[in-house]
Parts: sequence; structure tokens; C-alpha cells
Amino acid sequence: MPIVKLSSKSQLVLPAAIRKRLAIKPGDLLQVIEKDDAIVIRRAPSSYVDALERCASDLWRGYETELERSRERWDS
Repeated sequence: MPIVKLSSKSQLVLPAAIRKRLAIKPGDLLQVIEKDDAIVIRRAPSSYVDALERCASDLWRGYETELERSRERWDS
């Protein structure tokens, strides 16, 4: 497990092996999240709409059909 040191400017360097494995490049946006007593750093989604769509895709699958059936019942 790599250990990094926080600089006097509160900066840290991600180890090269991790940057290479995750294809993180200079200028990439990362999210820093506090979870319990840990810090999680992950790539920020390029589009939050796309990220939400991926996360909820199974939840809403087939919903449009159910909604259309309900509308037809309301109209009759």
C-alpha cells in the first residue's frame, strides 16, 4: 500500500502505478469524498447526467411502458 505525504500547500502526489493503471492524466477531474474515517478519490464523471443514467438504468427499465398503460387507463 503506497503512502503519500501531504505538502505544505496541502497537495499530494498519486503514485505513478495507480495513475497508469487508472489512466489518470494531468488535468483530469477527480472527486474527493469523505466516507466514515476514510478519504476516497475517484475520477469525476464527465457528465453527471450520464452517471445518473448508468446508476439508475435498471431501476427505471420498462417504466415508460407502465406509465403509458396507466395513461391509457386514465383516458378510458
